[in-house]
Amino acid sequence: MNKQIKHHFKNNSNNPSSSLHINFFSLFSQGDGGLFSKIETMKKTYFPHDSNARNDYKLIKLRSKYNYEGFGIYFALLELLFSENNKLRIDDFETLAFGLQCDSAILKDIIQNFDLFEFEDDFFYSKRLSKTLDDICQKSLKASENAKKRWNNAIAMRSHKEQICDINASKVNESKVKKSKVKKIDDRIRDFKKSVFSHNDFDNKDLEDFFLYWTEKNKSGTKFRAEMERTFSIPLRIARWCNNGFNKDKNKLPDYFDEVLYKKMDMGSKKEYEKKLKQNGFSYSYNPNSGGKWIKK
Repeated sequence: MNKQIKHHFKNNSNNPSSSLHINFFSLFSQGDGGLFSKIETMKKTYFPHDSNARNDYKLIKLRSKYNYEGFGIYFALLELLFSENNKLRIDDFETLAFGLQCDSAILKDIIQNFDLFEFEDDFFYSKRLSKTLDDICQKSLKASENAKKRWNNAIAMRSHKEQICDINASKVNESKVKKSKVKKIDDRIRDFKKSVFSHNDFDNKDLEDFFLYWTEKNKSGTKFRAEMERTFSIPLRIARWCNNGFNKDKNKLPDYFDEVLYKKMDMGSKKEYEKKLKQNGFSYSYNPNSGGKWIKK
């Protein structure tokens, strides 16, 4: 056993119960690297070293014969098996011992006589390490499945968002198309005016009053009054407008004094009526018996 291995166990023998992961392979791989040239993905990870491994009955037997030298060789073999998918040949102990920088007789004795390894054809392996590898594979498989689920969920969410974006974009485009097809209200009023004044068989003053009345805009300024009717025939509406006197002043005051009408008026209307009567030559006369009245001079 070389000085580096002895130094390692000397430094760690005072605290053997601590939980740790020992990379023995790094200690033994500094010689001829031919045996360890095949570096696989497994080499990049690590396997657990039980904190109470020294108390295992088989390892107690090993330490009783070879001290911590045998303990170190055992774990070095585990690292080699770990890097080689838990299978090493048993027909070349000399080469294997050279790679571990240990005595080949000791190495052979540890492999064959302490019930620490299993044998199959021309190979040996560790049952303990098989369980570790199975656990690693199961964790790796589970992690891969979870990653796949997250990826699929991310794709599904992105697809859903893209569908929503496509729908919103479609609505925006449809809205733009509709807006482009609908004329602005001022343009519609201008067209309405042309249609109204094309009926030149009616008086222009009547047509102007009709146009001003029916083009009053709503509060939002999106429609004018004629557009808010369920049906609207311009020539029929104009004819009714003129025939029914919609454009005339229904509250027109008479040129004579109407006593009954005068009594029904409020103060504002009475003042306006009195003003008109004065303009037409009427004056107010009061009689204590009959009351006041307007008489034409």
